Amino acid sequence: MDDKYNSIMEKILNRYKSYISSDTLEKLVEVKKTLHYGKGELLNLENKGYLLLSGILRGFYLDADGNDVTHMFVFEGNTYGMDFVTTDKPHVCSFEALEACVAVELNGAVLREQIQNNPGLMMAYIHMLEEALKRKILRETSLVTKTATERYMDLKKDHPQIEKKVNQAHIASYLGISPVSLSRIRRVIREEN
Repeated sequence: MDDKYNSIMEKILNRYKSYISSDTLEKLVEVKKTLHYGKGELLNLENKGYLLLSGILRGFYLDADGNDVTHMFVFEGNTYGMDFVTTDKPHVCSFEALEACVAVELNGAVLREQIQNNPGLMMAYIHMLEEALKRKILRETSLVTKTATERYMDLKKDHPQIEKKVNQAHIASYLGISPVSLSRIRRVIREEN
């Protein structure tokens, strides 16, 4: 865990090196509050934020008909459950571990205080929000303007190992298609290659 933790922390520092110091990052991450999730486990986020050190999570909703709709995948080195920073309402989606996962809790009180008093952290937070907004806009645009095959190919390009780690039903749900349609797309692509 120490090597994995150090590796992830270094990646975060490299990503935001012009904004935050290692001291600031260490204050935010509650290393003593390490969480372990088993595959298939639903997460109880308790209105807190977390940093995923290993594994893959998926965020999902239940639509009006009770269908499970995958909203996002969270890969190691990314945060999740950060709704608490921008709203006092409960999390808007649920999270499930798609494989064994390890995460650490973020210190919400320190985060709120540091965002107000630390210009570098505020800039890093703004950068994270901009990245999240960009992903949201690209995803929504993709759902409207691209074919299912194009969306699938984009997902594979961004996450080449996803099919080895995430089941077809979750990938299909994320793409906005049925598992049968995804199988058909994968078959056509295999035949063309």
